[in-house]
Amino acid sequence: MSEAGRTCGRCGDILRVGAASCVRCGARAALAARSADDAPASIFLDTIHLPGESAADARQTCIRPALAVLFRVAVGPSADYYAPRFLGYERAGRTAAGWHWPSFWLPSVWAFYRKLWLAGLAFALLPVAGAFAFTELANRIDNASMPWLLGAVLVIWFLPGIIPALVANSLLYRRVRRMVQRAEASTGSASQVASLLTQRSPTSLAAGLLLGGGAIALAANVVAPGVRSAWFEHEVRAKIAVALASVQPLQQQVEDSWSRVRAIPLKLDVDTLRVQAATAFFDEVSFRPANGRLRLGLGQSIPELFGRSILLAPTVDASQHIHWTCIPVDIPAKYLPKECSKN
Repeated sequence: MSEAGRTCGRCGDILRVGAASCVRCGARAALAARSADDAPASIFLDTIHLPGESAADARQTCIRPALAVLFRVAVGPSADYYAPRFLGYERAGRTAAGWHWPSFWLPSVWAFYRKLWLAGLAFALLPVAGAFAFTELANRIDNASMPWLLGAVLVIWFLPGIIPALVANSLLYRRVRRMVQRAEASTGSASQVASLLTQRSPTSLAAGLLLGGGAIALAANVVAPGVRSAWFEHEVRAKIAVALASVQPLQQQVEDSWSRVRAIPLKLDVDTLRVQAATAFFDEVSFRPANGRLRLGLGQSIPELFGRSILLAPTVDASQHIHWTCIPVDIPAKYLPKECSKN
């Protein structure tokens, strides 16, 4: 029999010259080889041809009936969900992105449960990467708490869950397909292949709970300190933003005086701050008529910055309008709201 004329008796694929096994189904060449003349009968007996667009697609639409059974045996729990999708991948000759809810909610738990060890580790690291990315971006989020919290949920939980949900079916398919190919390569009987697959546990509840749960706990321990720190910095920025807003009546007095007489007032009505409850934020509010600057000494409401100060300096533009510049004194940039950090 010519080497070039050999076909696989299991799946009907053309065997490469000198190949020890079939590339498509993994069957050993010594057991699977048939002559070209015998190939049609073998393919007819061992395979089903699904409707294709043309004769050129016939090889891609050729699926063995036994494969559906072997996939169900190899995948174990939820075979009704996975087997039709895996057969669809076989028919197309490639995997495709899908949506898998268990791997969205608990990615690493699902991966370890399905004995996808590398995927489980990668899925566990995604929230950690998201947390590091979020802490770098957190100070750019609005001072309001709700946008900050929504951003944290989106970057640390939602986005890291989308990736596993899209690739979970494809990853499990590749594992199951390798299991079937290895089993078929080690024996020549379909019943023996099925028996061999049933002896291998496709899932591990203990691995899912212990490794998956441990990965979540470890990721939480890594993520939590950075998120807490970012939240603390956010709260300080929000307090300073409120403090700056509370002195706007004083700024308005300077602007009104300049608009009327083109001069900085000699004195400001500091009593207006009591209406704004500014004393909750500042130990001291001072005004310099010489240059119109306001000095705001931060009080006990922000213990981390107690004793430090913020200067609000007026500048006049070409249109004779006053604009204010925020000048922090000994205040780290991470604690500054956008009203000061942009200057």
